[in-house]
Amino acid sequence: MGIYTKTGDKGTTSLVGGVRIAKTDIQVEAYGTVDELNANISVAQKMATVESTKQLLDSIQYQLFYIGAELASPDLNVKSDNQQQVGEEEIKALEDAIDAAMAQVPALHSFVLPGSSVSGSQMHLARAVSRRAERRVLAVNEIKPVRPELMKYLNRLSDALYALARLEDHENQIKCVISKVAQRYQTLTANGVHNSSAQDKATQTALKLLQLAIAEAKQIGIPIVFALVDAHGNTILSYRMPHALLVSSELALKKAYTAVALKMATHELHNLVQPGQPLFQIEASCSDQLVSFGGGYPIFADGKIIGGIGISGGSVEEDMQIAQAALKGL
Repeated sequence: MGIYTKTGDKGTTSLVGGVRIAKTDIQVEAYGTVDELNANISVAQKMATVESTKQLLDSIQYQLFYIGAELASPDLNVKSDNQQQVGEEEIKALEDAIDAAMAQVPALHSFVLPGSSVSGSQMHLARAVSRRAERRVLAVNEIKPVRPELMKYLNRLSDALYALARLEDHENQIKCVISKVAQRYQTLTANGVHNSSAQDKATQTALKLLQLAIAEAKQIGIPIVFALVDAHGNTILSYRMPHALLVSSELALKKAYTAVALKMATHELHNLVQPGQPLFQIEASCSDQLVSFGGGYPIFADGKIIGGIGISGGSVEEDMQIAQAALKGL
């Protein structure tokens, strides 16, 4: 069966129920733009790298189908028995997504070019089409009353696409940083005593620890500083998440160094440095390079210490949780 009906050859089309109107009618322009928006979001969903974004965009596509069907009805104030509509629940889901995404990205204090990544750029393209769809629906509302929830949804959707674009760009930036760190580390160790396979394994381990720590920090909503040192206490990698406390940059490195220097987790040191205990005043004796609160762990392989990890940014318990999750993930 062919998909063409020839009924639109004279410039008209059918609304739901068979009513014929011109294809240039603002109502057709409105649901046609929503269809265009849905197509753009489909591309954005396939390009997205953040799993929660993929899931959200998938549900949004279905919701845009409902909106298109509603706008294609001859009487926008009449709802059929089986007609699905977007409402406050879907609007609240968009608002929650906006808040979650914006909490993970650094603040902006000026306008920027849309999209520093391919996925982010596609989100911005969908955002621009969403704004146009909203304008078309507002034009329809001047002629035929449109449900307020529908217009409110489209307004939130463009904001959500902006937030998701920022998140995609931010995640891409983190991946680029990790990639550059890996390249530099491999370059610096190219003339070392280890063979290339050992270097690659060390690099992969460092990056894996960083990724696992960032994932756990995001899961509990804590911006952190991640530090990794080698068996001699030399810094291998230090990374600060947006909004992490500035002091955490120093504390994370000290935690990692302490874990290696004393071959123990930093929280285990706490009781040993109290007055009357064997290591009382060791922190002052070591030029304040050591810390005695949780978040630092030594890393062992085959019974030998090979490095240390330090996490700072949350409470002691949160820092320990993030460090433990990273080490467990290996």
